[in-house]
Amino acid sequence: MPRIDGHALTEQNYLSVDVLLNSTSVRATSANLLLFRYRGQVHAYVNHCMHMHKALNCQQDAIFDAERRWLRCSMHGFIFDPETGVCLSPVCQGRSLKAIKVVERDGLVVFTEKHLQVLAVHRHLPLAGEEGA
Repeated sequence: MPRIDGHALTEQNYLSVDVLLNSTSVRATSANLLLFRYRGQVHAYVNHCMHMHKALNCQQDAIFDAERRWLRCSMHGFIFDPETGVCLSPVCQGRSLKAIKVVERDGLVVFTEKHLQVLAVHRHLPLAGEEGA
């Protein structure tokens, strides 16, 4: 099972992870995941807003709103519940980001999704002036 050092993931930063989903199939697809800690829990979602089919961090290197309450797409400001991935903005309300199964064990974040291969991990630090920077 692919693993990432959980100590590299704080409440202020996030990781983007390039993966191959269904890696044992001819239908394998590359994807970018967002991996972040929210209220002490680690969450992972495919980095893909359903509104314009763009990455949440496509226009700025941030995935949360200014108060760090909601995940936010930087293209049009659509917001998502960080714990469920459910969109709270009217156009896509009720639709969800695709969750990827992860658990944290002994300081490691472990992807429990079947047939997932990690290709690259990118650490995103808070911008100067952001809380916790």
